[in-house]
Amino acid sequence: MSSRKQARAMDLPDFPCPPSVGEIATHAGSWGWINPVNVSQDERGFLWVKRDATPSPVAREPKGRQALAAWAEEGVTLHVPRKAYEHIQLLRGEVDEVAWVPVASVMPEIPGYASAEQ
Repeated sequence: MSSRKQARAMDLPDFPCPPSVGEIATHAGSWGWINPVNVSQDERGFLWVKRDATPSPVAREPKGRQALAAWAEEGVTLHVPRKAYEHIQLLRGEVDEVAWVPVASVMPEIPGYASAEQ
């Protein structure tokens, strides 16, 4: 790694997305749209999101087909629209917490800060 000073995208004013969903839990106020194929449930029904999924400040798919991952005090919170439920897969066996982040809570609606971006 170079010792040069270099800005990150998160340094941009109001840029909400760290480079991965795994970093959302450690960056207060961060959020991003993700493909719902990155959301899974384990055999007990608990939700998980791929740690290396890349969040976007703008939904890449048509309205109602993207999940929203966001920072919350307890960890990552998630909004998945009903149209995207079909993409939620099942994780069998022990969940690899290096590859997956537990979803701490669910948002019933898209919050105001992200609704304009959809």
